[in-house]
Amino acid sequence: MIRINLLPVREERRRESARQYISICVLSVMLLAAFISLVHIKMGRKIDSLNAEIKTTQEEGNRLTAIVEDVKRYEKRKKELQEKIRIIEMLSSKKTGAVRMLDELSQNTPGKLWVNLLKWDNLKLTIKGIALDNETIARFMRNLEGSLRFSGIELIESQQNIQGEMKLESFNINCQVVLPEKK
Repeated sequence: MIRINLLPVREERRRESARQYISICVLSVMLLAAFISLVHIKMGRKIDSLNAEIKTTQEEGNRLTAIVEDVKRYEKRKKELQEKIRIIEMLSSKKTGAVRMLDELSQNTPGKLWVNLLKWDNLKLTIKGIALDNETIARFMRNLEGSLRFSGIELIESQQNIQGEMKLESFNINCQVVLPEKK
């Protein structure tokens, strides 16, 4: 007896294989799409995070730039104030320096010497006067050299003049005034 199978089993198996193949392909494509989507989402979040970090860094840079500008302004203001303080101290020193300089000058002036002119210009003092003789002028210069208020004593001119019956020596002396040190 011969049997004939009329059921399409082979064809059914082929179709089943094709369906499985198509299902595997569709599933693979779906998994690949899901993986690509996840990577895309992850990269998008990373890009957003980096953009936020860049924005924060730029804001911090702008804030620090403003602070640096403030510091520069304060330093400039500090230099201006220090210069003003220096000028005030110098003027204060000169204010008391003139009185002390005149006191020191009067203490060191010998009896036979008369000062006719004092000119004080930026710590340079010019003294013009008359003395009885050259020894008196020399003693006056030695006295000034021994003083702490005067330095660089220099005789510019000494000339004999006759006034009435007396022979007098007129003189011109330049020196530097030493201001008192700040305490």
